[in-house]
Amino acid sequence: MAGEAGVVANAAEGSRPGTSSSGNTKLSIYPASIPELLLLDTPSTLEKQIGMVRREITGYYSGVHSQAQGIIDRWISVEEKVETRIKSFRDPTEPMNPGLLYTGISALTTSVLTRSRALPTRILLPPAALVGAFAYFLPGTASRVGAYAEELEGRYIPRVGEIRRTSVAHSRIAWERAKEGAAAGRESVNDGAKSIVERIEEGTGLKLKAMGWAQEVKEAQSVVSVAQKDIKEAVESKSASGDSDDSKRLA
Repeated sequence: MAGEAGVVANAAEGSRPGTSSSGNTKLSIYPASIPELLLLDTPSTLEKQIGMVRREITGYYSGVHSQAQGIIDRWISVEEKVETRIKSFRDPTEPMNPGLLYTGISALTTSVLTRSRALPTRILLPPAALVGAFAYFLPGTASRVGAYAEELEGRYIPRVGEIRRTSVAHSRIAWERAKEGAAAGRESVNDGAKSIVERIEEGTGLKLKAMGWAQEVKEAQSVVSVAQKDIKEAVESKSASGDSDDSKRLA
């Protein structure tokens, strides 16, 4: 029975496709399917470290580049604002070329002339000459620059602006008082001159009040010349009469 069971088993195995009675595999009559290959990319530890460093460097570079680009953009906007502001200072009715040239020459000349002077003079006079020449040769541009300076002053340092305006007001009041004093002095001089003219009129009989100051000067000069001529003629006549008397006596 055991032998029959082994024969039946061998027959069953022999009846299986691709197998032989000896246990060796046989080629199938059907084409075998191609197995799929799945490749797994498994980086090493060194590759992971290199990738992490590369990503950190790239992120740092991107941040620095964005910051630098922001600084450049702000600087360009500042340049555009400054250029626009400088163009707004220019008065189209004033030629800039000779005015700026004369202003620079004035400041340079003042600096050369004051280089052997005291230190406060060397420090204060060249800027004062620059500002004065700029206001004289380019008055429209200087007024616009002054208005912008006052605007900045009122925006950032209003206290200094108040002090400056108060000082300017006091200076104007002092100047007006000085002008009034000069006018009063001129009037006093005129009154003194009028009194002198009246005395001359009383002494000489000339009518100087009806003439202007130029006429008064001319009249005085003519009076002096006439008096000189009269004196000269009197001296000559006296000398001539003396000579004739002497000739008669000799005769």
